[in-house]
Amino acid sequence: RRALPSGVAKRRRASSFTAARPDSVTMNRAKLDRLLKAAAHRSGQSRFVLVGSAAVLGRGKNIPADMLQTNEIDIYAPDADDIEAVTEDLQAYLGKDSAFALINGNYVDGVTPKTAKMPTDWPSRTVEYAGIGCPGVIAIVPDLNDIAISKMLAWRDKDRTWLAAGTRAGMIDSATMHLRIDRVPEELVRDIPRYEIERRLDEVERFTGR
Repeated sequence: RRALPSGVAKRRRASSFTAARPDSVTMNRAKLDRLLKAAAHRSGQSRFVLVGSAAVLGRGKNIPADMLQTNEIDIYAPDADDIEAVTEDLQAYLGKDSAFALINGNYVDGVTPKTAKMPTDWPSRTVEYAGIGCPGVIAIVPDLNDIAISKMLAWRDKDRTWLAAGTRAGMIDSATMHLRIDRVPEELVRDIPRYEIERRLDEVERFTGR
């Protein structure tokens, strides 16, 4: 078999790693499980806190498509001796710019306990997600209204889209968010004026169309 010129061989090898499938931006439980399994294998940890858009997969059924428009899961390992070190390692090996992401089209976004700005009592409302595709791995999933508060504070276009879809589907309740917003630590919200927080909460309420 005749050997290919080195330049052609290199291009072919590089192209074999490109797996940007058309559906890669939409998360589902099979992808979630694959990412959790990879994170557990890489870190040696078996429990992760799951925040961000993909958390809805651990809590909801009949999920609106607009709540699943992400190709990442945001996680950290709460039981690790050094959470930030594990986070940095996951980011390096399974993150957005990793070979893993290029091959799979999805990736792990390693975060920290302070990434998601949620009420201090959010741990009292979590559930555990154990996917069939990641045996032995547990994702700790906050209540969706706590996730919604974090997204309301971030207020990016993708956050507003997620909030609108969740509110219209009845998965998020603006009144509950109003009740919990004062439990978010002051240092996490001091850069956002109170009137702006109230304006955003009012906008979330209007997403219902009422």
